[in-house]
Amino acid sequence: MTFCGYKFSLCLLLISAWGLVQLLVMGLFFYGEAPAFLEDLPLEDHYDNRDSFVTDVNKGFKNNAFNCFIAACLYIVTLGVSGWQFYLNQKTTYQV
Repeated sequence: MTFCGYKFSLCLLLISAWGLVQLLVMGLFFYGEAPAFLEDLPLEDHYDNRDSFVTDVNKGFKNNAFNCFIAACLYIVTLGVSGWQFYLNQKTTYQV
């Protein structure tokens, strides 16, 4: 039961693999609290004390890391579906 063509399934396979690697790396950087990603955190404009700022930064890093890992899991699903479609398309190509 193919619903994607040969080229489209190959394209989705490559994009899924690329997205999976990118999101896993970004998730690891967020989890490790890389300072380069500080601008990507949902922070307030002004903080009254240092402790609330540090708490919000730590919470933002962990939340963004969790979101990246969830999106990576979704890319695993699309990688599996596109790989399955690619396999089915190759199988029907060789039988003809």
